[in-house]
Amino acid sequence: MSITITINEGKCQGGFHQVGDVITIERGTPEGMCLGAFGAILPYLTALRFGADFPWEAEKGCAVIHCPDPKGIVLELRREG
Repeated sequence: MSITITINEGKCQGGFHQVGDVITIERGTPEGMCLGAFGAILPYLTALRFGADFPWEAEKGCAVIHCPDPKGIVLELRREG
């Protein structure tokens, strides 16, 4: 099972990501990902990998997380397969 992360909006203040970037995680930490953004998504990433769904999200197998930087990016996590 993999998780696909799509950068939907915002501006990465560290210059790591741009809107439209897609990162697929099979296992491990993705190379080149901003540490702050990865820290924000890690609990959701782990939960999705183990089959969790979030009742506040409109779609099962999906989570939308904002980077900790208030001017930062919005990441969509989607469970694949």
